[in-house]
Formats: sequence, C-alpha cells, structure tokens
Amino acid sequence: MKRLLLAISIVLVVFAVASKDRIISFIERRQEIAVQEQVKLPVAEALASSASTTTSSSSFAPSLPSSSASSSLRAAVNWDVPFTSQAPLGNWDELHQEACEEASVLMVLRYFQGTPIGTPEQADQAIQSLVLRNEELGFPVDDTAEEVIVLLRDQDSTLKTELLHDPSADDLKRVLSEGALVIVPAQGQFLKNPYFTPPGPRYHMLVLRGYTDNGFVITNDPGTKRGEAYVYSWERMLNAIHDWNDGDVENGAKVVVVVRR
Repeated sequence: MKRLLLAISIVLVVFAVASKDRIISFIERRQEIAVQEQVKLPVAEALASSASTTTSSSSFAPSLPSSSASSSLRAAVNWDVPFTSQAPLGNWDELHQEACEEASVLMVLRYFQGTPIGTPEQADQAIQSLVLRNEELGFPVDDTAEEVIVLLRDQDSTLKTELLHDPSADDLKRVLSEGALVIVPAQGQFLKNPYFTPPGPRYHMLVLRGYTDNGFVITNDPGTKRGEAYVYSWERMLNAIHDWNDGDVENGAKVVVVVRR
C-alpha cells in the first residue's frame, strides 16, 4: 500500500511539474504573439511605403545613428532588413534545410548594399549561389561564425565584421543601437520556435535586426516563412547562442558575428 501511495505521489508531482512547464510556455508564447503583432505593424507599413517609391534600392538602405546618438543606447531599434526564408520557394530539400547561413548572409548583404532581395525565385538563386561559393571556399555544410565572416568579406570587402564573445543582452543592444546587424549561430531547438518542423534544427543561424523596449529581440529568422521580424525573449536567444563546434553544438562557444558598414 505504501509503495502504491508513493508511486501515485511521484506521478502527481511529475504531472504538476509538466503542467507548470506547459503553462509557462503558453504564457511566454502569448507574450511573444502580442509583441509580434506590435512589431509587424510598422514592418508592414514600411514595406507598403517602399513599394510606392520609384527607387527600390533605397527601400532597405541602412539609416545609421548620428555620432551624437551612437554614444547612448536607444530604447528600441528595428532596422528595415529585407527578409527571405532559407527555402524561398517552399522546397525544403537537403540543400535548403542547410542554407540558413547563406540566407542570413544574403539578408545582411542586401541590407548594407541598400537593395531588396527580390522575388522568391531571385532569392532562391542568390542563396544557391552563396551555397556554391561556400563550397568553393572549402567550407562544410554547417558554417562556423568565423567561416561566415570569410563569406561576408568575400562578397563585400567593405563590410566591417567582428566576433563578439559571450554577449549579454546589453552588448547586443549596444551594437544594434549603433547601426550594426548581428548574425547568430544557435542551437535551433533551444529557440523553441513553434513554426520549425519538430524538433527543430540542432544548428541554426539567424539575423538580429533590433529589439523592443519590453524585453524582446527582433530577428529575421530564415528557418520559417513567418520569420520576418520574428521576436524571441532575450533569455531564450542568449540561451540558444552556440557555435557549430564540430557538431557538438550544445557545447559550442557563445559567439556572434557583428556586421557594420
């Protein structure tokens, strides 16, 4: 009888813990959705505005802070970075499942070049071109943060790039506030993105484009077609940051790539 009661007690405890985790996850997701709607509205307005302009190359031109503003941290930032998923045509074959690095590089390049990515067909062609260039550079399918820097410099030698080790939220806010973008290598499953095909990618790469004033980082996440201006909590993002580390991603270095003009 005592063993039965003990077993029942254990089951109840496990159920209570699991239920608590589900409730916390539900609350976090509702918060993300609410912030997502706030962020998406200005993004949609910006895209509508850019569509009515005659010079498409100006649509995504970076608007850098003045020298007087760069010394102080902005309350919120959301740079107008063009978006593409890593599978623009919806073809999630082996090449496109592994193309998050190239898609991230493409978004950053086009932002600093001040040019849109174009149609899904054009985006796919550009991504495949970067995949081919990666192979020519001798890099494996999964790029490290350092290899991403090599690819960026290969494509645009005028860009300034650096590795930022063990970044805090304030570190990332600072560089974003100064007009930089950030490419993040991550343990993708730690991001808990509901739009990833379960369980999500063990290794992933995405772009940080800004942050809100209430605890969220704004990303362009190529791992889903819904990834434009996608928000994550800072806690979740910082936890997910891990470099490739020869496949031992969970123990990979906490490092990101900072890109500036």
